[in-house]
Amino acid sequence: MAARRKPNQLRRIGVAAILIFVAVLITWPAIEFLVRSSAVNRPSEAMDRLERLATLRDWMINVFGYGWFFAVGAVIGSYLNVVVWRLPRGKSVVDKPSACPFCSTKIRALDNVPVLGWINLEGKCRACRLPISSRYPLVEATMGMIFVALLIAELLCGGSNLPGGAITSGRGFAGVVFEGRWEIIRIYAYHAAFFCWMLPWALMAWDRQRIPKSTVIVAALVGIAAPLVWPGIHPVPAIALDSSAWMVELLTILVGAMVGLLLGLVVRRLETREEGDLSRGWALPTMLAATGLFLGWQAVVTVAAVVLPLYGLAFFALSKRGRYVRPGLFELLLCGVTLVYICGWGWWVEPSWLPGPGLTPLGLCVVLPLLLMSFLLLAMAGRPQGVDVRRFQNDDPVSPPRCEPVEFNT
Repeated sequence: MAARRKPNQLRRIGVAAILIFVAVLITWPAIEFLVRSSAVNRPSEAMDRLERLATLRDWMINVFGYGWFFAVGAVIGSYLNVVVWRLPRGKSVVDKPSACPFCSTKIRALDNVPVLGWINLEGKCRACRLPISSRYPLVEATMGMIFVALLIAELLCGGSNLPGGAITSGRGFAGVVFEGRWEIIRIYAYHAAFFCWMLPWALMAWDRQRIPKSTVIVAALVGIAAPLVWPGIHPVPAIALDSSAWMVELLTILVGAMVGLLLGLVVRRLETREEGDLSRGWALPTMLAATGLFLGWQAVVTVAAVVLPLYGLAFFALSKRGRYVRPGLFELLLCGVTLVYICGWGWWVEPSWLPGPGLTPLGLCVVLPLLLMSFLLLAMAGRPQGVDVRRFQNDDPVSPPRCEPVEFNT
């Protein structure tokens, strides 16, 4: 009884704390009025109290804002968990509620809360007590942290991370979010949506599953439509043209996608050592093409120049020992490096020796040798062994392992 009572008490304390926090934020104008009225005859004391209240108010707004953006990212991550598990296996993500794969017990609404639900259950199904994979809360927390990282590095600073500096004068939640600075909010949403496809694709590659065509089509539609509707969403154009904004955006989209796809196809071909060997899959070309589509060719070349040498060295070293690099490693590295690139985009393109708005021959002389070295390592390496290629030979999915994660749906 005590073991059951403890989670319930923690849940009540958490809900009460959130309600009190929200109530204080809503009633804040009344609190300021009462403080000002209590010291109406002492102006200096009233000013000091108001300054302290303003500091406390800003702190509470930041805590609430960070928590809200993290929660949104975690909820999306919870949905992406279901997408990663169901779509490659031909299952719908909406027609069936989440249930334990062992006992088929439906997941309760409170147990379906991202991250907290898994912690509350102590990583076990409430009915059969069999383990729930820790990957679920990790993916949810990762998406939440991606949203918060972009929030801090891009949105709240008015886009000061972008090439050319900030695009708005406002800062923080009050100056950007509450003021409705849509020119930077659109860019933030565009980049956040980009990771909503990149992370699931990387996880599908890790699971050795095909990327569903429907996800690629939707990502391409969003990546193409958003820049054409809101020109300027790409901070760095493909080339400097004295033309209409939508024409520049269209050229940036096409060149970026083609460069990324070409890089992905080259790497995939170098890893294919025998005729008919499709062990790599299409995750890598798809993700590099999406990186070029959403961020431009300069971004995909720079990110590839960082990730490919690391991956090539690991691939070469392990293949010579008769081992292989697990599928999905490159894709996960690509997600991480791309996030770092976006958060410090202005720094990456500022030097003349990196691809950016003012690309020089020196920049090509630095990046191209890194890419060629990576291609050489992949070409010299042997074919990885032990990769399950049954998924590419028939329509039947590979039998899932014995302990599968619980499906948390949002």
